Amino acid sequence: MMNLSFLALLSAISLIFSLTVKEVEASKSPTARVPGEAVSLDWTKPIPVPSPLTVSVSVKGGQPAQDSDGFGVKGQGSHRVDPGEALAIRFQQDVVIDSVSLDTGLEGKVGGSFRMGNKSPKLIPAKNKDGVVRIKALGLLKRGEMLVLDPSAQSKKAQWGSWKLVGLTARAYPQEN
Repeated sequence: MMNLSFLALLSAISLIFSLTVKEVEASKSPTARVPGEAVSLDWTKPIPVPSPLTVSVSVKGGQPAQDSDGFGVKGQGSHRVDPGEALAIRFQQDVVIDSVSLDTGLEGKVGGSFRMGNKSPKLIPAKNKDGVVRIKALGLLKRGEMLVLDPSAQSKKAQWGSWKLVGLTARAYPQEN
């Protein structure tokens, strides 16, 4: 009889311990952070002030050039972003970048790479529709990290590009507590 009571006590202790461990694990797991609504920035028009997302763009190789054809660099004879030039985009909060659109126009060309934060560069896809390349599902960019758009060829086999930034869609990502 004592063995049965002892086994019942051990089972109860085991059950309580199991539930406690699950509660501790649940309290340690982060709550689901759900991105906000998508915000599309049209770089062929002035960005509205205040903007739904606070964004800054740095340019390499010249001066910023924004017009009705998009955002580029006034540097090497065109207002497109050409090899030796680049755009670095930074946000004041964590964001999920859904897409970036680049327009080659009539005289430009598809090519180059993009880099999210400290991740390895990825080639800009060659697939385009009417001269516009759309890079989709780039992912999470942490506050202060940069999305670098670079038209320079990353290797001898890679294509260089010449294009303008025309669109970017991102969603604010809630901050960790």
